[in-house]
Amino acid sequence: MKYRKSFLPMAIIATVFLAMTHCTKTDTAGAPQKIVPVELVEVRRAAMALPIHGSGMLFAQQQIRLSFKTGGIVETINVREGEDVRRGQVLAQLDLDEINAQVEQAQSVYDKAKRDDERAANLYAEGVVTLEQKQNVDTQLQVAAANLRIAQFNLEHSTIKAPADGRILRRFVEPSELVGPGTPIFYFGSGREQWLIRIGVPDRDIIKIRLGDPALVLFDVYPEVNFAAKVTGMAQAADPQNGTFQVEIALDACGHRLAAGFVGRVIITPGDKQEYTLIPAAALVDAHGDGGAVFTVVGDSAVKVPVRIGPIFEESILVLAGLDGHEKIVAAGAPYLKPGDRVKVQ
Repeated sequence: MKYRKSFLPMAIIATVFLAMTHCTKTDTAGAPQKIVPVELVEVRRAAMALPIHGSGMLFAQQQIRLSFKTGGIVETINVREGEDVRRGQVLAQLDLDEINAQVEQAQSVYDKAKRDDERAANLYAEGVVTLEQKQNVDTQLQVAAANLRIAQFNLEHSTIKAPADGRILRRFVEPSELVGPGTPIFYFGSGREQWLIRIGVPDRDIIKIRLGDPALVLFDVYPEVNFAAKVTGMAQAADPQNGTFQVEIALDACGHRLAAGFVGRVIITPGDKQEYTLIPAAALVDAHGDGGAVFTVVGDSAVKVPVRIGPIFEESILVLAGLDGHEKIVAAGAPYLKPGDRVKVQ
């Protein structure tokens, strides 16, 4: 009796489950397939030039490392970093005691050689000395004159003067320091209203750029200003360190104060245009990185097409590959589609 009481409820539960399952399958099979209303748009193709972006460091059009011709002790430095200077202004000078002594020594040797040459000429005219002896004295005079010019040249270049109107970008030494010949004393930039910036671009972009192409330069210190610029130079070989090609851009300061070392963002607009495909932003689905997909309609069914995308222009997206042979795509309704869904074109 106990066995029969426990068996009866289990049989009832199994019967009810089978009935429910049968009803569910019958209802699903009989339900009509959902039709998604969509709107088609034509794929647009246009000739345009894609902007090329980069960043680099600002520097003056002419930058010079100023140094002394000879070594010595720095006696005076008359300017500071960032100071504007005029052409011919004295910037620094060595202690001239030793150099002046060298000039005096060379002058004395020259004066003696000149007197000896005059006596030798008179004696040669009287037939007392030979032609060879006179020529030897002439050579000594020429050597003495050359040494005097060298000493005077060293004296002249023991003072650093500004080669042009410009600005002291860096100062490397202080007074009383001992420096050697050619040791940099100043980093000088001339042409304060003419600035350059260099950026590195990959090989796929360097072939699109031409000399004279317009550009814009943006600096964080002037967030509201777009500095007009143009391409003035391009490297013909890649940088071995990073594989990019250096592009030189000249910009106009437009009356703003700039300083060497500013980091700027550059946007170059190439002059050569190419044909690209544009689609509405609403048509793109499953976007990830430079990949995505769009839907087209074949018959009354949705077909998913993978595409490779590029930059976004306002409400349009540039498609680099994937839409060859497709003239129309789904715009409105694309986010609600799955491959194979039935659609109704509005």
